[in-house]
Amino acid sequence: MDTLGYQSLVQARLATSGYSLRSTPPWGLVGYRRDFRVRWGATTLHLLVHVATTSHVTADELARFTRSSLDQAELAHGGMRGLQSGVGVISAVIGDSADEDAHRYALTTIVRDFAAFAWPVVVDLGARVRSSRPSGPVIGAVYNSWMLSQIEALLPQPDALVPADPH
Repeated sequence: MDTLGYQSLVQARLATSGYSLRSTPPWGLVGYRRDFRVRWGATTLHLLVHVATTSHVTADELARFTRSSLDQAELAHGGMRGLQSGVGVISAVIGDSADEDAHRYALTTIVRDFAAFAWPVVVDLGARVRSSRPSGPVIGAVYNSWMLSQIEALLPQPDALVPADPH
């Protein structure tokens, strides 16, 4: 599967999971949904999933994309964030390959602002692996299981989709 094929798979999963979709350069694909949960302390989370493709993912590129995605989400949906509302972003970059530093960044980083956070994800099709932080931050922890379940549902591990190369 190539990067555009994987992005199409993500797009289909976003649509079936209740996200509204739009294509927005430079992000490529953006999915949005708003959810309210009593178990989140009766708060609303505006969740955006930004998906981009590239031939090779670097840590700097992922960091810039994640920051840009969070900034855009705050502008679009973060005007009233605070006690009862927050903004979450999954910023996924799909590549044919990725630097070890990009994987490390995705495994260790959550970008945070006031009542807003972004969870970077690398999908490395060459290595057949998706990297993202396995646990969330302490502040905003009520959203952690939701965010992890959304990453799992929307951005499957490539090794589960792509048959191994017999050579």
